[in-house]
Amino acid sequence: MMVCSALWRAAHAHVCLVRKISPVSRSHQHQVWGSRPATSEFVAQRAPGSVTELLGKSYPQDDHTNLTQKVLSRVGRNLHNQQHHPLWLIKERVKEYFYKQYVGRSGTPLFSVYDDLCPVVTTWQNFDSLLIPAHHPSRKKGDNYYLNRTHMLRAHTSAHQWDLVHAGLDAFLVVGDVYRRDQIDSQHYPVFHQLEGVRLFSQHELFADIKDGDCLKLFEQSSRSAYKQETHTMEALKLVEFDLKQTLTRLVAHLFGD
Repeated sequence: MMVCSALWRAAHAHVCLVRKISPVSRSHQHQVWGSRPATSEFVAQRAPGSVTELLGKSYPQDDHTNLTQKVLSRVGRNLHNQQHHPLWLIKERVKEYFYKQYVGRSGTPLFSVYDDLCPVVTTWQNFDSLLIPAHHPSRKKGDNYYLNRTHMLRAHTSAHQWDLVHAGLDAFLVVGDVYRRDQIDSQHYPVFHQLEGVRLFSQHELFADIKDGDCLKLFEQSSRSAYKQETHTMEALKLVEFDLKQTLTRLVAHLFGD
C-alpha cells in the first residue's frame, strides 16, 4: 500500500521561482498585464467558430476564454530550460541535490525529472484531480487563464501529479511555467515558475526504521482534524512531515550554504 491522496500532496515541496521586474518597468507593465485588460486585448471575441491557436493545437473559444495576446506570447518560452538562464541554474542545482541524496537500490536516481510538460491542461487536471471542490474560489476566471471551459493554462505544476502517479511513478520532480491572473507588484507576476517534488511511501519504507514499526499503519478511519485527514494515521503523518522538513532544510543548505 502507498501513502496517497492528500497525504502525499501535503508531502510535496514547492520551490517557487518568481521572475521579478524593476520598479521602473512595473508601472508600464501594469497597464499591459493588469488583471482586468481592455476587452480589445482578449483573444476571445466570442464570435461563432472562433478558436485559439496555441502550441500547434486549436482550442474552441467560449464564454470562459479570457487569454490575452500578451499572455499567449509568453507560452512556450521555457526559460527554465534555456541553458545558463537563472531559472535553469536553480533547476539544475535542485536536480543535483535530489540525484545525489536519493539513490535507488540499483544506484540510479530515485527521483525522475519532468521539465517539458505542456502548460495547457484540462480543468480536471488543474482542479478535480487535486480534489478541489467544484465551486472553490480558486477556480474563478479572475484568478486563472482559460482557453475555454475545459482547457486552461496550468495554475500550478500540481496539475500533472495525477497523471504521473497513475503512470506508476512514486518519486518525481516537476518544473514548469505557471499562469495566474495576479496584479503585478514586487512579488507577483502573471507568469512565474514552480518546481515541486512528490514522493510516495510504502508502509515498509515509512516504518522500517521505527521500533515496532510492523504494528503501525498508514491508514485508518477516524475523524478529520486540524492536523490530518480522516484516512491517515497520526504516525504516518508525522513521519512524512519529518521527512519533508529534513528534505527542505538540506535542499536550502545545498542551494545557499549552511
